[in-house]
Amino acid sequence: MNLENIQIVLVRAENPANIGQAARAMKNFGLSKLLLVDCIPHQVQEAYSLGWNAKEILDQASVFSSLQDAIKESVLVIGFTRRSGHARGEPRSFVEALPQVMETATDHQVALLFGNEKNGLSNEELRYCHLAAILPTSQEHASLNLSHAVAIASFLIFSQTPQSTLNLRKPERYYATQAELGDLMTDFRRVLEALDYQDVEMNDLLTRTLNNLSRLFKKAGLERREFHLFKAFLSRVEQEFARRLLEEKSS
Repeated sequence: MNLENIQIVLVRAENPANIGQAARAMKNFGLSKLLLVDCIPHQVQEAYSLGWNAKEILDQASVFSSLQDAIKESVLVIGFTRRSGHARGEPRSFVEALPQVMETATDHQVALLFGNEKNGLSNEELRYCHLAAILPTSQEHASLNLSHAVAIASFLIFSQTPQSTLNLRKPERYYATQAELGDLMTDFRRVLEALDYQDVEMNDLLTRTLNNLSRLFKKAGLERREFHLFKAFLSRVEQEFARRLLEEKSS
């Protein structure tokens, strides 16, 4: 899916704050094409303040006096509404429509229509749509603010893209190397031997303990800061052993 082919169309929006917040939500989820049909002037301070970091979306928004002109290049037009009826049809869950949106937006423009804050999309405006869609909400309070509706729809689209997978890539050399892990296990061996862990006939306690520790560190992925923490800890243990041994000899 090409996010450049997704157009957010606000129809008769009356509040510049909602336009600014809608632009910000689009920016959050990788959308950039904002179309305004018969809306209140949007290049005002209130819109820019609430549309923080989305100035370019507001600056480049396309303004139309008619909905027909705004969507004439779109292959798929989806209107968001919670109202149904003989003239409006039965809205379909937008979640169910996502596969169609993804497929169409690969090569063609998709327009997502949001009506004004008070009345939403009119029957006439819905007639321009290929389908009416509804966003999942609690039945107890289903009405959504315009900008919130844009944010939810934008998120649902973005969730279908590879970019939605959080990339928590660790910095280079974030984890301890095999050589460092081997060095740490050597320190553990010395401390365990000082604690009288040993391998004797029918009991390989030392080897089993070292193997279990090694498997644990490999499975968890030993971070370098954890590696240095264990190194420092084992060094302090050995120093304490040496101090006590020296005291025993002195006494």
